[in-house]
Amino acid sequence: MKTPVFNLFKAVYAVLLLLTASCATVKIEKPAESYLRDAVRPQPSIIGFTAEARLADIQAELNRSFSGLVYEDNSLDDNGGDNLMVKAWKQGDIQLTMRDNTIIYRVPLRLWIKAGFKTTRLGITLSDYREASGALALMFRTAVSLNSDWTLSTQTETTGYEWLTEPVVKVAGINVPVKFVADLILQKNLRTLSSAIDESVKEYLDLKPYALEAWKSLNQPLILNEEYRVWLSMQTSGFFATPIMAKDGVIRIRTGLQAVIETQVGEKPAAGPPGPLPRLKIGDEAGERVVINASVDIPFAEINRQASQYLSGQTFTQGKRSVKVEAVSIYGSNGKMVAEAKLSGSFRGTVYFKGIPAFDATDSTLMLRDFDFDLATRNVLVKSAAWLYQGGFRNMIARQMVWPMASEIRMIFGEANRQLKNYRLADGVFLRGQLERLSVDDILLTPDGVRPYLSADGKINVHFSSFGMKN
Repeated sequence: MKTPVFNLFKAVYAVLLLLTASCATVKIEKPAESYLRDAVRPQPSIIGFTAEARLADIQAELNRSFSGLVYEDNSLDDNGGDNLMVKAWKQGDIQLTMRDNTIIYRVPLRLWIKAGFKTTRLGITLSDYREASGALALMFRTAVSLNSDWTLSTQTETTGYEWLTEPVVKVAGINVPVKFVADLILQKNLRTLSSAIDESVKEYLDLKPYALEAWKSLNQPLILNEEYRVWLSMQTSGFFATPIMAKDGVIRIRTGLQAVIETQVGEKPAAGPPGPLPRLKIGDEAGERVVINASVDIPFAEINRQASQYLSGQTFTQGKRSVKVEAVSIYGSNGKMVAEAKLSGSFRGTVYFKGIPAFDATDSTLMLRDFDFDLATRNVLVKSAAWLYQGGFRNMIARQMVWPMASEIRMIFGEANRQLKNYRLADGVFLRGQLERLSVDDILLTPDGVRPYLSADGKINVHFSSFGMKN
């Protein structure tokens, strides 16, 4: 028979056991800290290169280098005794037009002609010479093509002439053959004019030195913002180009550069030597749209600071039980973020949550998708603290697992657009662009923190401004 003393002892023992259990610290296995290898690799983008030259500038240079007396025949006895002397001067400006890749020239000339005859009969020499003036325009055309080694090929040929003022010379009732005069001048000046034309065209459309400067510059990281240490780096792989064309008096050469483009915040990215200028692939169409990829590092120190600010000291109550969050720490484990929460109160111990880092575009925040207790924590709570597992404690923690990224995104997006308005790469070579759409494509966990990968859609073009075109 159990005495009242025995029942009292049993009750006291039960109370002491309960108190002992409630004060004990529960040990839960901690998820191992681990990080996946950085395997994110942006897709190559195409940067457009535009070289432009005004026909008016080439025309002005050609007129400077080709002036004055262009042909002179001071002998009546040459050319098989043709009894002809001719001088030709450039009259007015040489005019240029262009169709497709062919430049068309019109060269006006002023003529002085002395013509006549000379004959000897019965020992007596008879001669009669007359002078006349006239004007004609010589016609040429030059086909221009860009070669794979960045040189230009030009092929100039004559397309005839046009009399502006046809000279009429009659000596002893015989007309001087003016067609012969024009053909003679055309033949004698074809080489001289062709050489001058070719030199002028090649001087204004020589891309190679500018492409080489751009190639060297683009292979080095470009500083977009010194205060925040924002860098734009490219890994270039090749050039291609469309045939040379002209429109509205401007010759344009469209080329494209294939490159992996990335933006980083922090230390200057490493860059190797650019190597030799790649050969051009002629004939491909250069697209205007590009995708720039950027990465933003959010250190765990900042993530933990924000989590501790909002969660440390918070209390969760369920009925007569309650727990207090003493400390919070975030780290990575096999591609997921782990939230480690140290608790006191009705449950003493450290619990662990896991979630997949994701980007919420509605408010530009980093958040944790599928946020829930880690499996080991769940198994312990189901057995010893179901009230904590089933209640709203998880939701209280989840609401604070959010980190704003809007300022970082605005900084990168805005600074890139500001710099890309007219970024000088070298003398006469400018990088110009405009970013229009930005999204987060992937998120990587590193030992130092969280690294979201952003992509921005827009246009980027390298403009050569040293071909007579003002910026």
